[in-house]
This record gives sequence, structure tokens and C-alpha cells, in this order.
Amino acid sequence: MKQENKILTKLIFFILIIFSPSLIISQNSNDFNKISTDSLMKHVQVLCSDEASGRLPDTKGYDFVTQYCVNYFKQIGVKSLNNKKLNGYFQTFQLETNEIKLCNLSIINGANIKYDLKAGKDFSCRGFTGSGKGIVDVVFCGYGETHDGYNDYRGMDLKGKAVMIFKANPSFPSPDTSWGEFSIRRKVETAKKQGAVAVIFVSRANLANPQKSIGSTSHGEGIQNVDIPQFQVNVAWADTILEGTRYPLTRLDKLIENLKMPFSLFTKSKIEYEVVANYNPNATSHNIIGFVEGSNPVLKSEYIIISAHLDHVGMQGEVIYRGANDNASGSAAVLEIARIVASNPIKPARSILFVLFTAEEKGLVGSTFMASNLPIPKDKIVGMLNMDCIAFGDSIQVGNGEANPDWWKKVKEIDENSSKLMVEKTWNGGGADLSPFHNIGISGLYFVSKNSYTHLHLPSDTPETLNKKTFTDIVKLVYNSAMEKANTK
Repeated sequence: MKQENKILTKLIFFILIIFSPSLIISQNSNDFNKISTDSLMKHVQVLCSDEASGRLPDTKGYDFVTQYCVNYFKQIGVKSLNNKKLNGYFQTFQLETNEIKLCNLSIINGANIKYDLKAGKDFSCRGFTGSGKGIVDVVFCGYGETHDGYNDYRGMDLKGKAVMIFKANPSFPSPDTSWGEFSIRRKVETAKKQGAVAVIFVSRANLANPQKSIGSTSHGEGIQNVDIPQFQVNVAWADTILEGTRYPLTRLDKLIENLKMPFSLFTKSKIEYEVVANYNPNATSHNIIGFVEGSNPVLKSEYIIISAHLDHVGMQGEVIYRGANDNASGSAAVLEIARIVASNPIKPARSILFVLFTAEEKGLVGSTFMASNLPIPKDKIVGMLNMDCIAFGDSIQVGNGEANPDWWKKVKEIDENSSKLMVEKTWNGGGADLSPFHNIGISGLYFVSKNSYTHLHLPSDTPETLNKKTFTDIVKLVYNSAMEKANTK
């Protein structure tokens, strides 16, 4: 009897698909509450585990989570595309990686008092730091810029020393030329040419919220200096380095900004450091692509993409950057929505691609690669929903709505009938991994929780910090928005 009921249900659905002029299949009311908070959090726990070790591409930790996701796809019935451009579920390509095995830093002030800094709290290594060991003097050199009309290094002897500089381009115009696109690598190469053997980055002190010492693999264009250790310290520790100069960082920041000219000085401090990093310019990593075929004979050749990035910034020595909100949350959402779609006996009219990108943290590398190497025809992609940092804040932002106003309004309507958490603010230009697809003309929306970045790229971004209700509400909204798009002519 149950088998007959299933056959009857499928027959009725097929008739509706063929003969309905509007082709709207209302799965929302039946499936809205099927998103499981427990299931989402179980995925997050795995993706943030010690075994995952921060999900840095081309490491054992990243291999662990990719295998977990692929196994889960297989378990729930999400198939691979069986496409010549893919290796099963994997879209593999080369990239550079840098695995930080050891990361130690101490400050020795002018009174010869030594402070051992705590990695992940007081300082971090830059993601593409070089290796090295030593005890050296520290020189402060503003923004670390050299131009004909502006030179932070003029008159400063940096040979065999460490340089401390602001981790930003100057906010004021250059007197002779553009500062150029911001790049950590460019700043490090400039410092090396001046004789520096290590570089310490620090946030400008007079910002409303000076940046903490984050873990980051975004390094910009330029030469990889494998022999120049690169750190970021919190503002308070920068002031420890500056003790005895009469110039705390707030004063130096103000002087340079007001005068619009360099104000560099020798400090009375040293640093003691040891960094061991394994740089690989020819590493491999992969996006993961799963597939649920649509049910409509005509529309199943069209696709909706539901995506998030799986990677994070890895480990520094023994410190794990677990990346619960960024972006175990979005990856867990992809897995959970895939479970709902795959387990429903009534499949959406259009096909769904479930995509987990690699190397977003390095600069949208995985999504850019996929956008340039689409495994399906671009004109068959009806829309894309991307999620990043969706589980910490207190409300929902849906970006790229200015580029897709009708779709954005439909999502707002869905939210008004559910959580009522979606804010009015939106923008044009994609957002995170949606951006490369937006740039080639693929319609899409970007989902993020508002006020989501308290723990961004810090070891404190752990599962315990997540707002489970907001997390679940966003995943429900993405699911229902995807189904509306997948089932509407």
C-alpha cells in the first residue's frame, strides 16, 4: 500500500509539472521545519575538530574534511556530476600553500625585560610568513612605503633588524604616484630590500576598532620571501616595543596622518623569534561538487548552485584556527540542505549543484577557478546562493540584491513569512565566493549574518560561540529561497 501511495504521489507531481502554467511547486510549507539544528551543529563540530586542524588547503586537516563531506554526499544520495572536467566529486587544481609548524615571538624592551607573547592572542604569524630565527633590534617605519616623494625608510639603517610597520596603505594621497594595490608581499619585499630580516605588522592605533592579530592567508601579489618571518602584533604589544621612545603608537599614527609625511624612529627594543614554515608553490587542492538531478524533463538541464567555502587558515604551531562561523557554518549548511533535497522523494524541478570551495581565505581562489572552469554550461545556471559566516550574528543580510532586485524581494517575502530577521541593506557586486560568478554574469545572492565578525580569524571562532537560532533561520531561508528558484518557471 505504501509503495502504491509513493507511485501515486509521484504521478500527481509529474502531472502538475507538465500542466501547470506557472510551474510553482510549494515545498516550503512542508519542508521549512526539516532543517535540523542538531545536524548543522554536528557538521560544525567535525569541521572544527582537532583532526580538521583549521582546514588549510593541501594539509591532512583539509583532506580529512573533504573526505568527510564526500562520504556524507554519498551517504545521503548526492551524486557526482560524472563530468570529464571533474575527478568524481573533486575539481582539482594547483595553488601555493604555507604550513606554519612553529611560531614563537618575544619582546625584550630597553630595560632588558623579556615578554613571551602568546600565539593566537598577542600575536600571529602572517599566513605566508617565511622561516627564520634570531634576536634583533626593532625599527618603526610608518607604512613601510618608498616613493620619490614619500619614503618611510629614508635615513633608517635596517640591516639585520626587524621593522614594525602599519598593516595598511596610507589613508592620504601619495605625492607622486598611487600607493598601488595593498599587498603584504609587496611590503615585505620592500622591507627586505632595505635590509630587514623580519617584519612586524600592526594595525593603525587610532581606528575605531584596531585590528587584532588575526590569522590570514591573504597575502597579495608579489615575491614569496621564504626567509623573512612575518608577524602581526596587537596594538598594546606594539606600544611595549615603543617603550622609551616617548612615542606611543597612537601618537605616531596621528603625526603621520596629520603631517602626511614619514615619522620613523629606532626603538630601544629587540625581538626574539623562531618560525618554521613549509612553503609549497605547487600544492594541490580541490573544490567539492555534488549533484541532485531535477525532476522536470525540460528544466532538469538547468541548475541552481548552493555553495560555501570549506577552507580556513589552518594552524600556527599548536594553535588551531577552527573557523566555526568562518566558514564551517556555511559548509554545514550546504551539507544539511543537500540532505533535505536528496531525502525528499519529490525532487525540485531544476537540478541542484552543492559546492564547497577551497582557498577562499587566500583570495577567492577556488571559486575563481570554478567560475573560469565551469563543469556545466554557464547559460544553464539559473542562479546561485552562497553562504559565508552565517552563524554568529543576530540578523540576516542578503547581498547582491541590487543586481537581482526581483529575487531579493522574493527572498524578503519568504523571510517575512518565517523568521523576520532579514535586514533591508544589500549591495551590488556579489560578495565572497559569489563575486567571481557575478563577474561573469551569473545571477546570485550572498547570505551572511549581520554583526558576524567578532571572532573573525581568531582562535576564539569556535562552535560554542555560534548563535544556533540565527544559524538555523538563515539555513531555512536559503533552503526555501533555493526551492522557490528551482521550482518556478
